[in-house]
This record gives sequence, C-alpha cells and structure tokens, in this order.
Amino acid sequence: MKNLSTTYLVLVLVLVPYGFFYAQHDQTVVLQNADVFSGRRLPNGEDVRELEGNVRFKQGNVYVWCDKAIQFLNRNEIELLGNVKIVRDTVTLTSRKGRYYGNQRKADGEGNVRLKTPHVTLYADFGTYYVDEKRAFFQRNVRVVDSTTTIFSEQLTYYEKERKSVAMLNVKIVNVANNVTMWGNYLEHYDSTHYSKMMEQPRLMQIDTTDDGEIDTLAVKSVVMESYDDSTKRLIATDSVAIVRGAMAARCGLVHYYRADEKIHLFQSPIVWYEENQVTGDTIYLMLKDNKLQTAIVRSRAFVASQSDSSFPDRYNQLTGRTITLKFRNNKLQETFVERNAISLYFLYNDSAANGVNKTSGDYIFMKFKEGKPETITISKGIEGSYYPENLVERNGTSAYNLDGFLLRTDRPTLATVFPKKQ
Repeated sequence: MKNLSTTYLVLVLVLVPYGFFYAQHDQTVVLQNADVFSGRRLPNGEDVRELEGNVRFKQGNVYVWCDKAIQFLNRNEIELLGNVKIVRDTVTLTSRKGRYYGNQRKADGEGNVRLKTPHVTLYADFGTYYVDEKRAFFQRNVRVVDSTTTIFSEQLTYYEKERKSVAMLNVKIVNVANNVTMWGNYLEHYDSTHYSKMMEQPRLMQIDTTDDGEIDTLAVKSVVMESYDDSTKRLIATDSVAIVRGAMAARCGLVHYYRADEKIHLFQSPIVWYEENQVTGDTIYLMLKDNKLQTAIVRSRAFVASQSDSSFPDRYNQLTGRTITLKFRNNKLQETFVERNAISLYFLYNDSAANGVNKTSGDYIFMKFKEGKPETITISKGIEGSYYPENLVERNGTSAYNLDGFLLRTDRPTLATVFPKKQ
C-alpha cells in the first residue's frame, strides 16, 4: 500500500501540466499545452516529462514554443527541439534546438539562432539570452544588423538596455550607405548613437567611384579607430595612423576625417605625400572634392619638398614658412602661398641640364605652377636672394643647400601597408 501511494505521488508531480504545486513561485515554468506527454523517473531519481506536438510553456512574461520538449523538473530546465521560439515582451529568440533554464531565466539556442529586438537582429550558430539582464551572448558566424550597419564576428555580447554590441575575434562592421568597412579584433558599437570604436589592429576601407568612373579607395590603419555616423559623419583614428588614398598618403598620431565634407585634419607630427610632394608641419588640413585633393593648409613649421627632376633624384625643391597653402587641380600642384618667414629653394635647369640652385626669402612667397613645375614666383617684403651656380652645387653636394628642417622620409605607406597580402 505504501509503494502504491509513492507511485501515485510521483505520477502527480510529473504529469500535472499546470504546475499547480508551485504556481505562486516566480521560478515556476508552467506547461500550457502539449498534444502528447508522458512522465518518468530517471535512475538517478530525477523526474522528467517528455512532451510532443504544439508544446508551449510560460514563465512570468516569458513564453516558449517548440515541437518537442524534455522537461527536467528537479533542475527546472527544459530541452527544446524543433522550431524553438522564446518570446519576452518585444524580444524573440528562435533556433532549431535549445534549452531553457527556469532558475536562471536564460535560454540557449543552437542552429540558425536569431534574436530579434526592436532595434537590432542578431544571428549566429549558438546564442544565449539572459532574460532578466536583457543581455545576449552569441558565438560563431555572428551577424548583427541595425538600421545603418552590419557587424560580423566570432563572439558578440549585446546589451539590450544600452543598445550596445561588444564584438571580438575577426570583427568586421559594414556601413553600406557610405561604403565604409572596418576590420579589427575588438569592437564596441552603439546602434542608438551610431558610434563605433574599433581596437586591436583596426583597419578601414572606403570605396568610391569618381566622376570619370575610376575606383577610388581610402585605406586607414591605426591603434584605435572611432566612427561617428551621426550629423558629423566623422572618423577619428589615433596612434600610428597610416592613410592611403590614390596619389595621396599620410602618417600622423591623430586624424579627424569628415566624410560628408571631404575634409581630413592631421595632428601630431603629420606628414603627407601627394604625387611627388612631401608635406610636413605641426598641423595639416586637407580639403578634397569628388575624392581629389583640392587644398592643403600646413600650419607651424610648414615644409614642402618635391623632386625637382626625375633625372636628378637627389635634388628637391623646398619651401618653408609659418603657414603654407597648396592648391591642386587634376592631381597637379597649381599654386603655393607661403606666409611668415618664407624661404624657397629651387633647382634650375637649362633644357635638361642642371643649372644651379636659387634660394629666396621674404615675408610672403606666392608661386604658380604648370604641369607641376614652378612657372612664376612673387616675393613680398624683406626680400633676400642668392644664386649658387652649378659648379658650386656639384663641388659641395646638394645637401649643403638644403633648407633647415629638410628630411626626406622613406616610410610612405601604400595600400599593402594598410592591408598586407596574406601569405
């Protein structure tokens, strides 16, 4: 008689579908529907229910659907199989199979996992959603889509309250609207403010098409990279920055790039190469139009060096002053204006033969160029000038006439510098 009572009690505990004995407890997972269910006790003493067909559970504000379920009553866990769907308010998790943990109020998904929130949708091979924390952790082939960007990575944590994604390992974030893609190994992204911060070997590429149909590529690398896709549409790259864009390349410690306005501001020992020109100063401002350099403004300790003739590779025309403004057209230097303590050094040629060097100084120097070569020069106030004939240049060497501050850099970055070819 005692054994019969015990068996009856086990059946009641296992088979009662509506959680009658624990209905008032917050942790209770209530079975709402199943076409077929059965109960048994495992050899270890654990009670389980096996349910099939239109299976539906509820725990507080969490609703669970699947084709088949195995409910472990002692652990308050449910193994979910087939067409799994878990809903909490406006958030829905779907997968091929998974597990729901009633005590921890969390859900695991495996296979075609998708978490849809009002603001983003996450995809992965595996995913865990923490109901009360409103946090998701996804792994392997992760993809997150919001209104402006798509994030790819191997691991990602999404914080629903902050609308923040933290991605790790082989991270890529793509903004299709402006053709910008960033790569790295660690990313923080806020979809509400459209702000992204990439660390651990960040790289950026923006691909555009010019008016004449040519492909124009901007490539940037640095130690830290921040992107603001708000009204400013700007990129900030910090520490060991390298930039390549067509005929232009640059290095500096800090850069602000305003995408919509096509402005690039370089700080912290900047250097810019454009065609055969090398430009240095404390600060350099670049203005582009249709992806082509239009104006460069160099401030404080401004210096411009450009190869005077390809037949004489050691001879560089030089300009220095407090501020230098360079204007370009069709990728060629058109005008140069030097302000304050202006000094120019230009090598002269008679046909193709070297013909000495001319050094001139004044308060202001204005130069016009034709096909990238000096055509006219105008000097104002405090004018001084010297001409050194070719025999002196050959005897003393060209380095004897270089202006103070002349230093030819050989670390000009290329596209392969930013994106090395895989071995």
